[in-house]
Amino acid sequence: MKKLFLAMLLACPIVAQAQYPSKPLRGVVAFGTGGTTDVTARIVAASMSQQLGQTVVIDNRPGADGIIAGSEVVKANPDGYTIFFATYTQVSALPSLRKNVPFNPLTDLTPIGGIGNFSFFWAVYPGLPVKSLKELADYARANPGKMNAGSSGAAATTAPTLLAKLEKFELQVIPYKSETIALNDLVSGRIQLVLVSGTLAPHVREGRIRGLATLGNQRSKALPDLPTMAEAGLAPFPAVPWVGLYGPGHMPRPLVERLSRELLASLKRPDVREKIETQVIELNPLSPEAIGALAKEQTEVWRRLARDAGITPE
Repeated sequence: MKKLFLAMLLACPIVAQAQYPSKPLRGVVAFGTGGTTDVTARIVAASMSQQLGQTVVIDNRPGADGIIAGSEVVKANPDGYTIFFATYTQVSALPSLRKNVPFNPLTDLTPIGGIGNFSFFWAVYPGLPVKSLKELADYARANPGKMNAGSSGAAATTAPTLLAKLEKFELQVIPYKSETIALNDLVSGRIQLVLVSGTLAPHVREGRIRGLATLGNQRSKALPDLPTMAEAGLAPFPAVPWVGLYGPGHMPRPLVERLSRELLASLKRPDVREKIETQVIELNPLSPEAIGALAKEQTEVWRRLARDAGITPE
């Protein structure tokens, strides 16, 4: 009788996984609504909902460079019903930006798959009399204490800080819960500089903000007139700004494989690919092992970047 009972207990997780999913999933996002990560997560979530036969409900948990969102995921049951649309900020850069992070992103989260890489653009308040990054640096040096940058994410914090250090000008970096809020302050002139994602590229084309350059190593199809950092006479930015899917730590392998399979199937759909590409994201579907390896390698890159920029974890 005891052996039968033990066998039934051991079989429960297998049965539960076989019936997975039997209820809606929660998809945690570390940024506010309307930004590139949020929009991309909603596109992928809608497709995965169809694939899984259960709704993936987006849960926005912005703030603290992803500590709030990451903590929600880490403490969740690794039963496949909580997933994390994580970015390089929460997984690779967080230990270099924040001290006393209550979890280890590389061990307390389970990689499921890669989605793609962000495009970022340097943009300034249109009333600022500059049309290039070099002119921006000249203006900032001539007007000390008058250059403020909005920050929503690791790249938007580190790249401007590093630029200011290399070009020897004063810069105040102001954190925002979403780049949409930062954009509003840029348009109104409350801040002068922002590193914006591809979602906001139309604002550059429409002249609401002025684009100066792309952060990537190649010109973007979305804003082909903007030079790269190298073309602007500056050192290229070495980090890869990626977005992927994660789960709580110690998620059972069958659940990881199921979610990875559905994610990759979603990213093969032409309609999903087209929608994601409108966010100016370069699709880069990756296996759990590949996104895990990228995250680990990029963690070391961010450590070097934070050190070179003189950023002390707060």
